[in-house]
Amino acid sequence: MALIGAGCLIGIAIPAGLGWDFANFYDAGRRVAAGQIPDLYSPLSLINGLPPQGRTGFFGAPISALFYLPLAPFSAETALVLFKVENVLAYAATFGILLAFYRPLVSGDDQARAKFTALFAFLCLIYQPFWTVFRVGGQTTATVLLLLSLGLVAHTRGRLWISALSVVVAALIKPSLAPTLILLGGLTGVAYVVRLAAVMAVVGALSLVVMGWPVHLSFLDLMARSSKLTYAWYFNSSIYVVVENLRVYAGPDAARVPLLVLTYALKASVVLTVLWLAWRSRREPWTDAARRHADFLLAVVFFLLWSPTIWEHYLSLLFPLLIFVVASSAHFSRQALILVALIFVLSLGQNLIVVNWFRYGFSFESLPALVGIALFKSAPLLLTLWLLWRHAHEWLRSHALSRWES
Repeated sequence: MALIGAGCLIGIAIPAGLGWDFANFYDAGRRVAAGQIPDLYSPLSLINGLPPQGRTGFFGAPISALFYLPLAPFSAETALVLFKVENVLAYAATFGILLAFYRPLVSGDDQARAKFTALFAFLCLIYQPFWTVFRVGGQTTATVLLLLSLGLVAHTRGRLWISALSVVVAALIKPSLAPTLILLGGLTGVAYVVRLAAVMAVVGALSLVVMGWPVHLSFLDLMARSSKLTYAWYFNSSIYVVVENLRVYAGPDAARVPLLVLTYALKASVVLTVLWLAWRSRREPWTDAARRHADFLLAVVFFLLWSPTIWEHYLSLLFPLLIFVVASSAHFSRQALILVALIFVLSLGQNLIVVNWFRYGFSFESLPALVGIALFKSAPLLLTLWLLWRHAHEWLRSHALSRWES
């Protein structure tokens, strides 16, 4: 914990990321404060006659720009510090929630739970996706993880309104979470879908009234364009990076069909694994709480496995599933636990300093080099997919033997 605290202080103090992700959120707040809502998705437009802090653009839903209004009155340097402090507080709250939620699942006496607490703190320290936010100037992923952790606890305990609100707000901040929203609604049932629809209707109406219709058209156009984009391995940790690197190696004149087949094969494996686990769970004599817990974790992991672009910090959202396996280690085999340990160790490869060292220090032109670096970068998610498929029985058994307070 001392090392985590020291790392956070250093991350806050070093002014890294002024032109990176931070700038997108800072500029969004400045545009709203200046009354330039129609320019929200025009990253190069002036703000009160001044140049924007960044150029990569804002990707949140229109109404989510209101969350960044508190940053607008401050200089970029001060707002950067405040944003990073918010990230630290969001992570601290998340860790507190997950530790309190999963600690009772640990088999054994108080000493076993104390060891789990120590291990939990150590894993928070070494899990690299958490630390990426400092390099990019702060990120909304920390807040999204907090919202999803709150949603996980509420969903497990049957508080579906709180769950629906948490998931919808998280999706407003990061619209790429739409697959989680869709799958969770489908797995939980009509009562939950009604709640999701009600929350989205209220938020949507409020967004139209406050932000206006033109900016929503710009948002929809942005989503349509961005859904077709793919990114190179040094920006991307998805399981589809290997396909992208094969495309780079083959060149622009290569046949597209084999690569499309490989992409769809990966997507099919993701869908089949998740739906198969969900179907198997319906045949198990689980408690309702156990089933809702499994559904929520699967819905979040489905987003990570399905999406063609996964920035390094998005892997923070994998942490609840990994910690559940650690807390329920008595129900998992040694091989499954080794896979989880490998995910934590290989997460060190998500460090942007390490990524840039590989990117600029080595040549990735040969087929083995391109495939190797793609597998290294996507290793956490590839191992997660293998964990769910190969150790499905242990996943099912862990939920059958786990109990949560209502």
